[in-house]
Amino acid sequence: MHSIFESMEFRRASLFLLIGLMTSALAHLAQADEAPNVPETEGAPASAASVQLDRLFSQLAQSKTPEDAKVIEDLIWDVWNRSGSISVDLLMDRALEAMAAGDYDNSLTFLDEIVDLAPGYSEGWNKRATVHFLRDDYASALGDLEATLALEPRHFGAIAGLALVLEDLGDKEGALDAYRRVLAVYPYLEGAGEAESRLTVEIEGRGI
Repeated sequence: MHSIFESMEFRRASLFLLIGLMTSALAHLAQADEAPNVPETEGAPASAASVQLDRLFSQLAQSKTPEDAKVIEDLIWDVWNRSGSISVDLLMDRALEAMAAGDYDNSLTFLDEIVDLAPGYSEGWNKRATVHFLRDDYASALGDLEATLALEPRHFGAIAGLALVLEDLGDKEGALDAYRRVLAVYPYLEGAGEAESRLTVEIEGRGI
């Protein structure tokens, strides 16, 4: 069984990885706000965005350096943050402001509206999973992560979030599988490689 100190250290590392993913997403959401508004729609992302994501994920998996991967990651967040709806974008802005202020109840209220308005928008589910994680509501977080990954199986933020939740719940084998999944999508995701190596040693041993 982990000591209290080990649990605290894991919790801190988990939050650092989560905050890193959120920071990247928020930075590119702010950039997206400066772009011209798209027509009001509540549907799924356009096929052009899907084609763009396919190309970007192929490049991400084949990236040669962390710097190259980060450039591609930023482009992927740019696509993910396009909800295609002015109303959803406004609700997301309010949800993120509340989240940043630690007002998780209000953040959830806005994210609930987003999920109701645009159930095909993966980032609504992913951000709501983040708030559930921050509230230690792992059951709800897992449900929203599952919904996120059903819409976008390559969502490295959601896969990393799944790994964090599973390890915090004591499912090290599940967490290791999730870290390996995320590394297959994003080989240079900060913190994921170290976590995968650590869990590999804990579960499978160091070898000969």
